[in-house]
Amino acid sequence: MRKSHRWQEKTIGECIEKLEDEWKKELGGEEPVAKYWQYIIGDEMFGNVTLESVDRLSITVRCSHPAYNTYFRMHEREVLMRLHEKLPEYEIRKVKVLN
Repeated sequence: MRKSHRWQEKTIGECIEKLEDEWKKELGGEEPVAKYWQYIIGDEMFGNVTLESVDRLSITVRCSHPAYNTYFRMHEREVLMRLHEKLPEYEIRKVKVLN
């Protein structure tokens, strides 16, 4: 006998909250960086440069294409400045870029 699955209705706010909780778990509790990621990375790179991991001293990002790797490196200083602007309690000075 097949089990029927019942869908639970959820508000958009509940869905966003669940995503934020999942990000928090994946990023080792450093959710504030993910929360501001679009601002920190900028509209030009958002969607093509994703946040992989965070700790107090460094972040790791993944670029969707080598061209975005180059573009990110050209704007790395701006990204770090925005990061420090939004989250001054972090002492991130190093960025590791993955392809």
